Amino acid sequence: MEGINELIAEILSSGAYKIILSGAKSGEFRRISLNLADGEYFAEKLTEKQAFHERITLENAQSRIAELFSDFSQLNAWSEKYEFTAKISKKGKLLTGKHAAKTAPKEEKGGNRKKSYLLSNRGVIPPLVDMGVMDASGRIIKSMNDKFRQINRFLELIDELVKDEPANPEKPLRIVDFGCGKSYLTFIVYYYFTEIAKRSVIMTGLDLKRDVIDFCASLSEKYGYKNLSFYCGDIADYASENGGKIDLMLSLHACDTATDLALYNAVRFGAKYILSSPCCQHELNKSAELSSFPLFDDGGILRERVCALMTDSIRQKLLYSLGYSSRVMEFVELSHTPKNLAIRAKKTNIPLEKRRAALNEVETALSAMKTDQTLHALLENGGFFEKLR
Repeated sequence: MEGINELIAEILSSGAYKIILSGAKSGEFRRISLNLADGEYFAEKLTEKQAFHERITLENAQSRIAELFSDFSQLNAWSEKYEFTAKISKKGKLLTGKHAAKTAPKEEKGGNRKKSYLLSNRGVIPPLVDMGVMDASGRIIKSMNDKFRQINRFLELIDELVKDEPANPEKPLRIVDFGCGKSYLTFIVYYYFTEIAKRSVIMTGLDLKRDVIDFCASLSEKYGYKNLSFYCGDIADYASENGGKIDLMLSLHACDTATDLALYNAVRFGAKYILSSPCCQHELNKSAELSSFPLFDDGGILRERVCALMTDSIRQKLLYSLGYSSRVMEFVELSHTPKNLAIRAKKTNIPLEKRRAALNEVETALSAMKTDQTLHALLENGGFFEKLR
C-alpha cells in the first residue's frame, strides 16, 4: 500500500518500542502486538483462542510489519517522543498521524490480558519440548499453558533472589539441585542462567536413583549443556566439588527430612541463596507433644497440617538465626497438584540480637512440644549455634 512503507520506516527510525496492529480485515489473526526487546521485535499474534509468537529482526522489520499490516485496518505505535497512527478508511484511503507521545498500553483489556514471561519469545527450548510443554516449532501447547506459567513463576522466584548478584564470567555461579529427579526443571534453570540471564554457571544435580542420573546425563549431552553434571548419591553424604562453596541451593519437593539435609548442606557450604520447596513433613506429626496446643491436636488432618506449618516455620527461623533473610511463601507447584510452600533465603547482615531471638523462638517451641527437629539437630551438632549462645 502506497505510503505505509514510508510510515513504518519513520516509526522504526524513531525507535518505537511498541506497535499494535488491529481492526482485522481478513486472515487468521485478530490482533498483533510487537514489542522491542534485545534489539528485536517480538510479535504476539492472537487468534480467537490462541497466541502465536514470532521474532522479527530490525533488518527485516519494515517489510515484515508492512506484510502483517495488509490484513489490518489500523496501526498504533509508540516511541519515546511520538505516537504514530495509521488507519484505512472505508474507501481504502490511508490516513496517518503523528502526535506527542502518550504511554503505550501495557496489556490488553478484559479477558485477553497477557503476562510477559521470562521464557516467552525464546524460540525452541529443548527441555520444554521434552516435557511436552512446547512443540518442535517453539509454540506452547494450549493444554500446557498452566504448566508454562508455573515454570515461569519458579524462574521468577530465582530471578528475584539472585538479581543483585554481580555477573562475573571468571567466577561462575555454583548451583546445586538436591534431589533433582528427572531434572527437566534443572535443565530449565540452567537454560535460564546461560541463555536469558547470560551468566556463567556450574550446576550439579544430585539424586539417589542411578537410572535417573544416567537419564539426566544423557539429556545434558543431548542439549549440549557442558557445565551441567549429575551425581548419584545421598544428600546426607554430599561433599561440595573440590571442597568449594555453593552459591545457590535448590531443593524441590525433597521429602520430609531430606529437605533438612538439603538446607543443612546449603548452610554448611556457605550458600548465598536458597530456594527450597518442602513436602511430606511427617517428622513433627509423629513426635511432637501438642498438649500446649490442644485446639489443633485432633490426631488427624489438623494435627498434620499444623505440624507441617510448624516444621517450615522452624526451618525459616533457623535460617534467619544464621544470617539469612528468609521467608516462607506460597508458590505454585510445577505439576497439577495443590499449592505448596517454598522457603526462600538470602545471606545478609542480620544483627546478632535478632538472630539470637529467632533461635530462642525455635527452641522454646521445640521445648513446648517435647521434641527436636532434624535441621535444628544437624545445626546444633555442627556447631553453628555456638556464637548465638
